Amino acid sequence: TKPIGSGTVMAAEMANRHFPGMILGEAVAKALVLMARPNDAAAAVLAPVAHAMTDVTGFGLAGHLLEMLKASGVAAALQDVPLMTGARALAAAGEASSLAPANRAATLSRVNCAHDPALLALLHDPQTGGGLLAAVPGDQAEAVLAALLAQGEAAAIIGNIVDGTPAVTVL
Repeated sequence: TKPIGSGTVMAAEMANRHFPGMILGEAVAKALVLMARPNDAAAAVLAPVAHAMTDVTGFGLAGHLLEMLKASGVAAALQDVPLMTGARALAAAGEASSLAPANRAATLSRVNCAHDPALLALLHDPQTGGGLLAAVPGDQAEAVLAALLAQGEAAAIIGNIVDGTPAVTVL
């Protein structure tokens, strides 16, 4: 229900980095707004229809998604993962939270995103005030998304559950 990248954006802010062509303060301000938004309204929409749901926090999107996949014995195919303002550029420049390397080491053999190194880094980015990750029936996904968007959530459909060994493939 929220874009990812808070760990990377905040790591860059704490390191007081300068990135040509980027106003880091704008990225930080937008990240803080997203991080401060509670998940209760989104949870109320998702809970009646979700097969599984978790908040995306310290293990990053990849870590939390893999835990859900392992519990269900399925895999996921991702596309169109929303990113916070500036997160892709910061990740491409090598910025990362101090927790990101451990997250990546714990999941990398089960996350296939070789074509986009910045996105791979962000999938392992620990989130502060992260959104909710929910598995909803495919035939209800668009209606659930519309309900979330109608109440101002930054929600998106990021992929599908597929048969297979628990793993994440980014298309």
